[in-house]
Amino acid sequence: MQAALLSQQQAPVIGELEFTGNDFFSAKELTGFILSKPGSPFTKMQFELDLRNIIKIYQENGYLDCSISENPVMYNFDSTAVTLGAAITEGKRCVIGNIKIDGAKLFSEMQIKENIDTKTGSVLNSVTLNNDMTAILNLYEKKGYTFAQVHVSGIEQYTENGIPKVKVNIRIEENEKIKIDEIKIEGNTTTKDYVITREIPSGGNNSLSKENLLEIKRKLENLGYFESVELPKILKYRNQTVLLIKVKEGNTNTFDGIIGYVPPAQNEDNGYFTGFVNLSIRNLFGTGRKVEARFKKEIRTTQELELGYLEPWILGYPFSLNTSFLQRVEDSSYIKRNLNLKGDAFITERITISALFDFERVIPTTDNNIFSLFDSRLLSIGAELKYDSRDYIYNPFSGIYYRTSYSAGQKKIYNAASFPERNIQSDFTVQKGAMHFDFYHSFFKRQSSLISLHGIEIRSPEFEAADLFRLGGNNTIRGYREGQFLSSRAAWGNIELRYSLTRRSFAAVFYDIGYYLKPEDRFYNLPSQEGLLYGYGLGIRIETSLGMFGVSYALGRGDALLEGKIHFGLINDF
Repeated sequence: MQAALLSQQQAPVIGELEFTGNDFFSAKELTGFILSKPGSPFTKMQFELDLRNIIKIYQENGYLDCSISENPVMYNFDSTAVTLGAAITEGKRCVIGNIKIDGAKLFSEMQIKENIDTKTGSVLNSVTLNNDMTAILNLYEKKGYTFAQVHVSGIEQYTENGIPKVKVNIRIEENEKIKIDEIKIEGNTTTKDYVITREIPSGGNNSLSKENLLEIKRKLENLGYFESVELPKILKYRNQTVLLIKVKEGNTNTFDGIIGYVPPAQNEDNGYFTGFVNLSIRNLFGTGRKVEARFKKEIRTTQELELGYLEPWILGYPFSLNTSFLQRVEDSSYIKRNLNLKGDAFITERITISALFDFERVIPTTDNNIFSLFDSRLLSIGAELKYDSRDYIYNPFSGIYYRTSYSAGQKKIYNAASFPERNIQSDFTVQKGAMHFDFYHSFFKRQSSLISLHGIEIRSPEFEAADLFRLGGNNTIRGYREGQFLSSRAAWGNIELRYSLTRRSFAAVFYDIGYYLKPEDRFYNLPSQEGLLYGYGLGIRIETSLGMFGVSYALGRGDALLEGKIHFGLINDF
């Protein structure tokens, strides 16, 4: 007990703290820099450390000759409190007179100085100077010089016209540009090695930079084959440079189906089945080839079948071929068949240019329909430009996705003679243009937002129902039936605020708005139709063992709360 009391008596409290000679910093600011504050226990060792810290801060602000002499420690009458003092000699503030850079060959001295914040005439600041070393390293890493070294080799003081100045010497050791001698891949139990290595910019044996490593990770994640991809690492092993890529295989094969039954109406004997079946293989035999089959039956007389196949990197070149076939039986009115060929050329890591070829055949199945139905064939060619900087295709937090296309084709009507009173052209040109723009941005963790704009226009001297674009539903304006509005011109936009549940899953609130125009039919005296649509609601996208599944509840214009539409669908690549 006596020892404890003696210990307490030997730790007096700081009563007053006095600074003299300070001009650049106020006494309040200086007190904020230290731990020895009025009311705290006094230890001589801590006070000495505090004075050193004050000198360091002065030097960081250009007072390189700053010094502090400690005033005598004054105790009160019973030694329970102490008065501390420090006499500061600030000296003259030094500015940077010259910055000398040695060893730089890749960049000129002027280029390097333009990329750093330490400038001639400014006050030397150690924090800023350290950040500048990092900025110079980043310049070299972007050019593939990952092992470059940068350091301050010396700071020299001198006087010019009575003004104290400093000379900063920066030494750069560029070393050799990194060239990959070997690529090692771990974790790919299904995907072939060459499917991964072909995604490496400039090929496997060329130089890589830090940006290249980030781009490799982004590209591998966006392939959709892997559950996770680690940032590639560059390692030195036995005088060789090794690029190590670690992946974890994901589920690339999905099969899903929904079936429904509609009971017979009062004037019908039999009901009928409706349903949706989707088969998707996104990494066939681990080669990156994709196959998809989809069947949808909406009502008794309407059904749709779609088949797709993607052949990537033909003959090892950055060129892929996508083929698809679609057949739609529309309400016992017509059968529409589409055969599409699309060749993609990867110009850069983010830009793709595509050539389009489309064959369309429409065969009427009835002569008693209010709309014009032509037995027709359309052959068209076109081009598409795509830019994709999304950080992750399944749930982006940043980036832009832009796609625009134009096609022109020749349409031939085989049964033009069946409409003598309409004076129909039997051979004419059809043009189609489309635009799609997505912008993703995140304001805080786990949150992201999407602003999306779309437009499409079809130009033709003759229109029929099979030619028009179908607006409304899960992929355009939610709150309306799928393809509820036929149009030759349409524009719509979507705004979504998302909250991520997992890396691929999210919940969202959304607002959709759009405009459509359906041309007039002068022969049947049907006027043109146009309208403004909007929908809003809630949605969720979740990752299941069957694939990415999305569902939303949306209200259209004028809908009551319980009159909303439920939209669902699998997310696929075709």
